[in-house]
Order: sequence, then structure tokens, then C-alpha cells
Amino acid sequence: MLPDYFEFSLPTKLVYGIGILDSIQGEVAGFGKRNALLVTDEILLKTGLVDKVKEGLQKTDIRVAAVFDKVPPNSDIAAVTACAKAGKAAKCDMVIAVGGGSVIDTAKVSNLMMVKGGKLSDHMGAYLLDKSEALLPFIVIPTTAGTGSEVTKVAVIADPDNDVKLPFAEDQFLPQLAILDPWMTVSMPPKLTAYTGMDALVHAVEAYVDKEWSPASDALALHAIKLITENILIAAHSPENLEARGAMQVGSFLAGVAFSHSMVGMVHGISHALGGVYHIPHGLANTLILPEVMAYNLDARVDRYADVALAMGVSFPTIVSDSQSVIKTGALDLVSKAVRKTSLTTFKRIVDEKSHKVRDFAVQKLSNFGFVDGWIRRQAALAGIEKVRLLNRQLAFLTAMPLNLKDAGIDDELDRLDQVAQTAMEDGSMLYNPVEPDPEAVMDIVERVYFSTEIPLEVTPEDLKPSGTATSKTDGPSNVFKDSEMLCDVLTQFYEKLNNTPGIGPNLARTNLCVQFRYKNPDAVITIDATGDDTRIIAGDFDGTPEVTMSMNADFAHKFWHGKANLVTALTRRQVKAKGNVPKTLKLLPILKPAYDLYPAFLREKGLDDLIM
Repeated sequence: MLPDYFEFSLPTKLVYGIGILDSIQGEVAGFGKRNALLVTDEILLKTGLVDKVKEGLQKTDIRVAAVFDKVPPNSDIAAVTACAKAGKAAKCDMVIAVGGGSVIDTAKVSNLMMVKGGKLSDHMGAYLLDKSEALLPFIVIPTTAGTGSEVTKVAVIADPDNDVKLPFAEDQFLPQLAILDPWMTVSMPPKLTAYTGMDALVHAVEAYVDKEWSPASDALALHAIKLITENILIAAHSPENLEARGAMQVGSFLAGVAFSHSMVGMVHGISHALGGVYHIPHGLANTLILPEVMAYNLDARVDRYADVALAMGVSFPTIVSDSQSVIKTGALDLVSKAVRKTSLTTFKRIVDEKSHKVRDFAVQKLSNFGFVDGWIRRQAALAGIEKVRLLNRQLAFLTAMPLNLKDAGIDDELDRLDQVAQTAMEDGSMLYNPVEPDPEAVMDIVERVYFSTEIPLEVTPEDLKPSGTATSKTDGPSNVFKDSEMLCDVLTQFYEKLNNTPGIGPNLARTNLCVQFRYKNPDAVITIDATGDDTRIIAGDFDGTPEVTMSMNADFAHKFWHGKANLVTALTRRQVKAKGNVPKTLKLLPILKPAYDLYPAFLREKGLDDLIM
């Protein structure tokens, strides 16, 4: 089934890669010469992450003309006003955000004020800009994995005088470029990793169950849930695990795209109120409120919460996309006997009580029992809620995260509960919740989370089993070849070795291909000509016309011959430029695969052991 109407767009270009900030020249070249306002916070400035961004920009035409680093954890009116003033004073014509959600939201609204002028209150609302109006070019480099703000058109700014969060929404808030580099998130403390990661999970869950769901946001939300659930404990426990960090970044981005199209719901409405009235960190508030709102919405979205549970890896019950749902656990005999000999009531009781044993029975055994499909999906949905509670308890064990609102900092016995409920009911997020919220429900949820007696749960080695292996920076060594003469000497001799190697040389000759390599840093030209009777390796000038010319940095070639660089990815990232019959050249890759073992041995033979990766 499809909704009556939906729309989808993603104008932001997003690039991902470990260490990608060191080679962003091609990504930002289209902006031309710019004087940028860099928005960040004081903590990030001290970590050195801002310096890392500046170093990456030094190789481009973008100059950092001003740095605003006074963004508070919950950005407010004063911070945005000061940020816009700093940008205008430095005559900036670009905005770059380096930080988490508060920094990115500050940059979005400051960009608006730099262009439109006036007071911040003049711009509060949704879609006040005409489609023809443009803001300054905007680049976002997230240092957390949670808000998804790098791909959303919304911003939330605190108004501390009135204990509320001010919403802003403009299509023009979407940045032209978002850069995801897992290295930028390694310094996140475990507790912040938990808060932001669970914030992203909330985005994905609410996007999937809310009123404005769509096929596109559904797909993104479910994959985000999977990535986040599989990696959040690892990221909190092992901050240096770049695979887990990267998965959290991508999960956050996917969730951000999903909820920017399907919106969020009651979890966010209550969290915004708790942030405005009691200044509870947004990610923590979302974390604590999520399972309670899932339970509140359950009956209205059983099927969708069952899908959420499956994406989270809930193993019982497992739902099969077939004519019926089945529990995959392993006791066909038990179920067969139940189906043949018992009443429906008894059968349901057996499944309830023996659910840990009942698995792998055939779908047809249940074909006459209409309650089974809906009942099992409900059990899956309930299991998903318990999975969230379990995750929260495990994160509390790893990070000392509070598990109730009292420990989170509310010390007045909820004297302002009425204000929280009223503020939540006025929040726009509530409009998209699948069940109509009411003040009594809000107060009930907040009270239950305030008085919760949940305790941390120990995390086992199995829980921390990585989905991938921690990866080190992938750009490899720099300035491998000291000059052009060394480059030509090493690579021409290596190509001759390949040409004389059985299994490589004859296959190369049969391609009848002429490829010219143009190297930079240091500069050199080497041509492999297999168009004649014998394959020739020519350094320098070539008297023919190459069928393909490939230009690349010399360090990339060194990395490629180690088997540590993907040529197709390099072409996409413009690390390699190819002119001519590129598909024909790519057919060489299987032929050259044995060279990845030969190159280190060749370097060793030449006494260049220090160059081996």
C-alpha cells in the first residue's frame, strides 16, 4: 500500500570516507574562491578537529575568514545573533559548520540572518523564504553521529527566557555539501556517543511509524535502525573503532533524510519540552522517552513496530514475509501436536509459555489459525520495545548514562510537570504522531520515566562483536617517491617485471591496449603499449596515441599496486582521471590482481623495504 501523496528530494551532496578531509579539493572546487565563516564550539576547538578541517581547506580556494566558537550545548538566541554578526563583520560569503546538532543548527539560522538581517524572531516559522531566495553556500562536517542535521531543513534554537525551543524550517537550510569522516567523531565521549546515537535511532523509528511515512523514508529508516542498533554499543565501548563510528554516521544520515521527509512525533515533542523546561540534553531525553512512546503508540502501528523490531535484530518472534508469520525456533513436533490436538486457547498458551522453544514450524501448520499472524507480529513489536529498554540499560553500563529523569537532573519532584505537558502539546512534532497525544498521556509518560527503577545491564563480549574490523586511515603514505627519476626507475622496472611474469605478461599482450599513466607529485609519464608484437614499457615521450590516459597522484599508484586502493572508487572521487576507453581499461584489473603480491616483493628486492605498506 502507498500513501495518497509523498515527495522526496535530497539536494545535499554527501561524501563519506575515513580520512576524506585530507583530500576534499575536488569536492569543494565548484564553490570557487570563498571567505568562510567557520562555526564550531570551544571544546571542538581544543580537540584539534577544527585545525584538521583548516588543514584540509588549505589545499582549496576556500579561506577561513572568521571562526565563531561560542556555540553552547543547546544553542540559543544570543549565540545565533552573535554568530551572524561575526560572519557579517568578516564579510563572509560561505558558512561551514564543524560540530554536532547545536553547532549545525546555529550555522543554519545564522546563515539566514546574515542574508536577511533583522532579529531572529522575524524568521521563526516554516518555509518563510520564497523558493527564489538563496542563502550563502553551506558546508557541514559533523563531529557527532546522531542529529542528522547535515541533511535536514530544520533547526531548533532555545529561548531560555521563555523555557521553549524555537523551530525553524527552510528548504534553503539544506547544505550543498556534507562531509562524513569517521575520524571526526573519534573524540566523542562515550556518553555523548550514546545520547547522539539514540537520538538518531529515535529519528528513524519515528520516521517509520509516523503519519507521514513514505516508501522512500521507510527504506532509509529501517536500514538506519539496523546500522545504529548493530554498532552503538561498539562505538560507545571502543571509540577508536572507525568501522563502528562510520556505521553510526551513516545511520544518522539515513535517519536524518528519513525524518526530514516523514517528520518526527511524540518522543520529540516531549523531549523538546523537557529540554526547554528542565534543560535535559535532547539526546538523553529522546533515549529515555522512546520506549514509553513506542508502548503508547503500539496498538495503532503494530505491523510497523514489528518491522522496527526485526531491523533491530530481535530474534523472537521473527516475522517472515509470507502468507503467515512464523516463529523460527526449532520445535516442529511440539507445534504439530498443538495444532492437531489442542484448542486455540491452549495452543496460544503453549506458544506464550514455550516461546523460547517453538521454532521452525511450517507455515501451512498455521494456515487455519487467523489470530496467529497478528498475534505474533504484536509479540515482535513488544519485543522491540524491550530491545530499546535493554539497549538503554547496556549503554548506561558502558557510559554511566542516567536511566531516569531524576538522575538526569530534575530535582524538584516534577513541580513543573504541567508546564512540560503544555509545552509538549504545543510542539509541532505532536501533529505527526500516529496516536493523538493528550496532556494526561504526556504527564503519565514523564512521571514513569522520572520514577523509573531500571538499572544498568552488563555488556558481554558477544554484545560487542564488531560488524567490521577497525580500520586505520586509508590514504596511505605521502611523498613516497622523492623525485621523478626515482618514480620512473621503480615503476618502469616493476612494469617490466609484470610483462615478464607468466600469467600477466601474455594476458596483457592479448589486450592490444595502449595505456599512458601521467603521474603527479613527482611528475612522470609512463606508457604501456601492447598494440604491437611485443609489449613496450616507455618512460617519457611516446610517439603514438594512447587509447587511454590515466592521471593520478604518484602516491595513489604506490597504494594501488599494494592492492589497497579501489580504482573504481578513485575514479568516482576524482582521485584518478581517465580519458579514453575506460571500460576496456577496467578489464585489466583481473589480469593485474597477482601484481598486488608481486609489488611488495619487488620493493624488497630493490632494498626499498621502508616503502612497503
